[in-house]
Amino acid sequence: MMLRRMLLNLTILALVSVALSAPLAADNEPLVVDLLPERVEVDSSFTGSTVILFGVKTQPGDIIVTLRGPEAPVVVRRKRRVAGIWVNRDSVAFRDVPQYYAMAASRPIDEIMEAKALDRNQIGTGHILLNTIWTRTADEVDSFREAVRRTRAEEGLYAPEIGEIVVIDGSLFRATLTLPANVPTGDYVAETILVRDSEVLSRREVHLTVEKSGISAEIYNFARGQGALYGLIAIAAALVAGWVGGVAFRKN
Repeated sequence: MMLRRMLLNLTILALVSVALSAPLAADNEPLVVDLLPERVEVDSSFTGSTVILFGVKTQPGDIIVTLRGPEAPVVVRRKRRVAGIWVNRDSVAFRDVPQYYAMAASRPIDEIMEAKALDRNQIGTGHILLNTIWTRTADEVDSFREAVRRTRAEEGLYAPEIGEIVVIDGSLFRATLTLPANVPTGDYVAETILVRDSEVLSRREVHLTVEKSGISAEIYNFARGQGALYGLIAIAAALVAGWVGGVAFRKN
């Protein structure tokens, strides 16, 4: 409870700070935004976290916030039964797929933007542009695209619901987005969009880093930097564990 209160107080102070700085940028900046925190550390006890995006708008309009990242290639395979055995037959590879996606809006999204505008701006999991690495027909690819979205949603990495943006006094706003326990490490982009009559008036990006910390980070960095040595140590540890288990079994 105390931690939540401290976070709320920090958010209020940040909102006030942004509001005070807004008049200085009002002539050129329809949006002023920031993110709290800018870095999330993941250790062995990590159970998830929240990030708060806050800011001020100096022009009328609705606010949409998206948080996405990190991007990586994804291969989706379809299994078919051949001679009583399930085997991989068809596959589609996608490039630059966001491993996590969440969004929030100041009003119901269909009241803010038309479907074509959502497609154009890649707003919402159903409108993310998933490009294939090699060319295939649209009919072939659509089911694989849906499989990517469905899998990410089942893993809790594509938020199923649109979060609410709290607007204060018509200009200050705050969006709270949740990171699950299995959130991938890497670089994220939080984009804030000011929209009026389905048209984007302004957009701002701030960045979030999710990184490992503690002993898990040391093991992860060692495995990446010294892959061969890490593999030998892992094999040796497995052999020792097997030998110890065998000795204990014989004694019993």
